[in-house]
Amino acid sequence: MKYVIWLIAGLLSGITPVIAAPAPADDHSGLPDAMQHMVKAPEIDFASLRDPFASYLARATPQGNNTTLQTNQLRLNNHKREKLEEYDLDALKLVAIFSMGGERVAMIEDMASKGYIVRRGSRMGKHNGKIEKIDPDTVFLVEQVLNPAGEIIDRQVTLTMKEVNE
Repeated sequence: MKYVIWLIAGLLSGITPVIAAPAPADDHSGLPDAMQHMVKAPEIDFASLRDPFASYLARATPQGNNTTLQTNQLRLNNHKREKLEEYDLDALKLVAIFSMGGERVAMIEDMASKGYIVRRGSRMGKHNGKIEKIDPDTVFLVEQVLNPAGEIIDRQVTLTMKEVNE
């Protein structure tokens, strides 16, 4: 407030007040000793930072060359879907394994307690699981899934018999 009054009084009396120009950025004479050696933060290029909410698949495959990802998705889904492919493997339960016609078959039960007979080569699970082998107490499946780069990889899964009273 005193500065404003001094400025107005100087203008009315005809004396031109001298207003000090701001000190240059390199001049640290007005700063206390502890603040003269402050570290300047590095410049950040925000345009080149990755958006943490954007899909990795969209960034990993070039925008103009999505053909590999689309081709692999079509290859995985290019077969007639079976009834057990509607269920996640966690929702299915291995109930029994027995021999039928000289080959081992397994009985799989869904959440509604409906039973299905599966053989080697049958498909089940949402991730294109195909039964590769049936042992006396285990069913071995191979699921084909896409990795983040859009390539098809095989993942081995086993279903084991659990006690009926569990």
